[in-house]
Amino acid sequence: MRKRTWIAAAATVSALITISASATATAAEDDAFAQPATAAGAAPQGERDAQRTMSEWSVTHATASASGLIRSAEGKRAIAGELRNAGPGCHSLVIQPMIGVFPGPITKVATSCGSETVPVYREYAGTPLVKICRDSAAPFTDCGPAQQLPAGSNPPPHGYVYEAAWLATQNMSYCKSEGEKGISEGRWTAYVCREEYRGGVDLPLLHQVLYVKK
Repeated sequence: MRKRTWIAAAATVSALITISASATATAAEDDAFAQPATAAGAAPQGERDAQRTMSEWSVTHATASASGLIRSAEGKRAIAGELRNAGPGCHSLVIQPMIGVFPGPITKVATSCGSETVPVYREYAGTPLVKICRDSAAPFTDCGPAQQLPAGSNPPPHGYVYEAAWLATQNMSYCKSEGEKGISEGRWTAYVCREEYRGGVDLPLLHQVLYVKK
């Protein structure tokens, strides 16, 4: 009798242990599904930082509209989004730098014709205006209300450092000649010339800017 009681008790304990192990395994599986993604599956830190600093832009004119996000990452700013048109003809999204309190020359970013939707991406510096104008090429005279973008910087190209700047002329020939001269003299191994508005907030002027890789 005592032996049968011990066997029954052992069986009951064994069953409880099995049930407990099964419940623990099920709870572990539920926890695995409930946990957020691990670091390996998460977005890179730089991308998460950029997402936190996004804001919106939006402009319209006639049958066209454009909107998207203002991205900020690694010292750069850019507009990203779409240009849409719901009627005949062509409409263009343009960007226009501010030279002091005066708008500068217009540059086309994208054009949509008919019922076309096109992607938009443009890096910028300063606090330019963005707007939609009728037609696909300059002169853009029929334009909608402009939105002024938040200040953006113009960092050196990756791997390069600022070397010098000169007031811009008709072409980049002087900057390029200085870049080639520096290579021949062994002062740097590569160079990049680009146009930028420099000279302060009140009256920035267009410059040729030399960046070099040493």
